[in-house]
Amino acid sequence: MKTRFISFGVALAIAVALLMWFRWQHDAPRRNCFNTLQILAAALISGNADALLQSVVLPASVSGRTPAEQTEFLAKALRDEISAEGLAVLRREGQFGSLTNLFPDEAKAWAQQAGVKPEDCVAFRMERGSIRAEVVLVCEGETYRVVRCNNVKQLAPAKL
Repeated sequence: MKTRFISFGVALAIAVALLMWFRWQHDAPRRNCFNTLQILAAALISGNADALLQSVVLPASVSGRTPAEQTEFLAKALRDEISAEGLAVLRREGQFGSLTNLFPDEAKAWAQQAGVKPEDCVAFRMERGSIRAEVVLVCEGETYRVVRCNNVKQLAPAKL
């Protein structure tokens, strides 16, 4: 009887470990995307031009400009769209999945604007009241780059 109990305990421990490992592997894209978004938010705050340019897929309209002009454009465009506080809310409450599943009506147009394939993109989506936060990233091998970021900062709780 004691041997069966020990065997059951070992089997249960192995099953739990496998489940945790599977979940960890399954959540890797989501974690990697959040790392990219945190790098982007930090680059905006610190003014790190290299990190900013490496984190984002540039719109075609600014791709021919100098790095300084590109950085200035991105900083102005994204300053009011992303914050660490908003990212924390999106991480806890936002949906994550393929771009075409989360934004079926907009996926093709957004990907086309960035010059990427919709099937190579993932997204975060969260709606709170009248605010809809949208983040789209494209997978480039082992890394992700931001294609679209909208209203993430507005998810942050209001400061007193």
